[in-house]
Amino acid sequence: MHCGTHILSKPLLPIRKMKSTIITILLLTGPILSFGQAQELTSDDYNNSGAIKLIFETEISRAQDLAKKDIEKEIPFLLIRSGVAPVVYTTDSVFENRFKVYYYELGCTGPNYELMIAYNIEIFKFLDKEFGKEWRKSIRKDIIGFKEWERKNKNGR
Repeated sequence: MHCGTHILSKPLLPIRKMKSTIITILLLTGPILSFGQAQELTSDDYNNSGAIKLIFETEISRAQDLAKKDIEKEIPFLLIRSGVAPVVYTTDSVFENRFKVYYYELGCTGPNYELMIAYNIEIFKFLDKEFGKEWRKSIRKDIIGFKEWERKNKNGR
C-alpha cells in the first residue's frame, strides 16, 4: 500500500458522513427556520374573515366585533388601502410571521374608511397586549389608522 493512499483514504469516509449529516439536518430544519408565514391562509380563511365581511357593515361596533373574532380565530388582519397596484415589501412576511397577523390589501376600494380604522385599532390593541410596543417599530407605515392611533397611544400599552 502506498503511504499517500492510506493517509488520504481514511479521512474521506468521516467527511462524507459529515456532509450527509449536515444535508439531512438542513433538510429537516429548513422549513422550520424559513421566514414564511407559519400558517398558510386558505381561501376559506379569507372568505370567512371579518376583514372581508367589513364591506357589508355600517357600524363601528360591528367592525370591532369582526376584528375580535378574527383574533380569536388566530387570523387577524391589518388593513391597507394601496391603490390599483398592491404594494408588497420584503419585510412583510417577516412581520406577519413574527407577530402572527396578516396584511390585507384592499386596493383603491373597500369598506368605509372609519370602519377599517375601527377594525385595525382592535388589532393594534391585540398586538400591544401580546408584544408590547415592539411590533410598532416594524409595522408598515401605510396601515390604515396606525399613525393617528400611535400618536394617541405613545405612552400606554
